[in-house]
Amino acid sequence: MLDKDPTTYSMLTYMWVFLLAIAGGFVAFIRRLNQTPCPLPLHIVFTRLIGELLISGFAGVVTFYLCEYWGFDQLLTAVMVAISGHLGGGAIDRISKIWDAAVDKTP
Repeated sequence: MLDKDPTTYSMLTYMWVFLLAIAGGFVAFIRRLNQTPCPLPLHIVFTRLIGELLISGFAGVVTFYLCEYWGFDQLLTAVMVAISGHLGGGAIDRISKIWDAAVDKTP
């Protein structure tokens, strides 16, 4: 049995995890935006940005839970959360593969 559950983490911890993840997502968004061949209307840019940040935040929180479950060091967890935020939906896809492998192993 785990000694922690999602309610035992402080709001400050969640804030740091979410901010780190969305920072990674923001960097990825800016990089993709700079590679866009033609400029997009501002309302589309902001709509996509909000979507990307929400996806990055979700990916970061899920990664945080996995790192805690696996007992990773806090610094490594922070790095993993930031990278997951940068990957956004790609991180969720990778986590889904881990889930599939874990479910396939259960008898």
